[in-house]
Amino acid sequence: MVWPWLPRLGEFFMALLLFYSASMHYKYAGYVATVLQPPWIPWRLFWAYFTGLGMLAAGVSFVLHRQTRLAAILLTVLFFLYVALIHAPSLIRGILDQPQDATNLWASNGTGGINNALKDFALMLSAVFVAATHRREPTSVPWPVKLATGLFGAVMILYGIEHYIYTDFTPGLPSVSKVSFWIPGRLFWGYFTGGGMLLAGALILAGKRAAEAALALGILLLTAALLSYIFRLAAHDYSNGEFINFLKDLGVAGGAMVLFSVLSQDVGRAN
Repeated sequence: MVWPWLPRLGEFFMALLLFYSASMHYKYAGYVATVLQPPWIPWRLFWAYFTGLGMLAAGVSFVLHRQTRLAAILLTVLFFLYVALIHAPSLIRGILDQPQDATNLWASNGTGGINNALKDFALMLSAVFVAATHRREPTSVPWPVKLATGLFGAVMILYGIEHYIYTDFTPGLPSVSKVSFWIPGRLFWGYFTGGGMLLAGALILAGKRAAEAALALGILLLTAALLSYIFRLAAHDYSNGEFINFLKDLGVAGGAMVLFSVLSQDVGRAN
């Protein structure tokens, strides 16, 4: 394996998000219970606590390297349910309530709009990559992982495009809040990171030097998150919402690092 510590670093970044999200599920369980859709789902408070416990267990598994594949598979299901039962209904409701604001759904609305849905979708794909690194069969990458790889590249392309259209929310993976505060050379770094995401996403989607593209993407996302959120968190008084968005960005960067490991394994077997 090339750089065997890299997927462990990616899993650690994902674990940080899981630990913090789990704590928020218990601290704000009442709110978590309200965003779950459809409204007739029973035992809503129980599911808020249960999913928080699941995140905590997955984070421990990632850090201790115990039952990591099983934890990653269950985490994939959990993030899928988040997208299907929280983000999708919120987006549909927003469009029905205010169709004239449809263009703003890219960056804001309800539970974070398309941006936040894409982040959780990318985290779901990242969990697929973690499961793939721990598969027992020494074979080439299975088709579900190849599908997840292509989707991951497509999400990065969308985020890259956004850097050239919705510049008020960049650089870095666009957050739900505008960058109304000072960042040195913000527009330049926005275009630079957007171009990097576009190129890396296109290479990953096309399967051309995808491993190297995933590595470069992971480094780019990590750097953008660390540098931009120094200013973002300070401007928003280190709010929980901004901090969890920062950790989501770290988690997606970690997913790209794990993807590099998955694709490098496949290239190594081919050679």
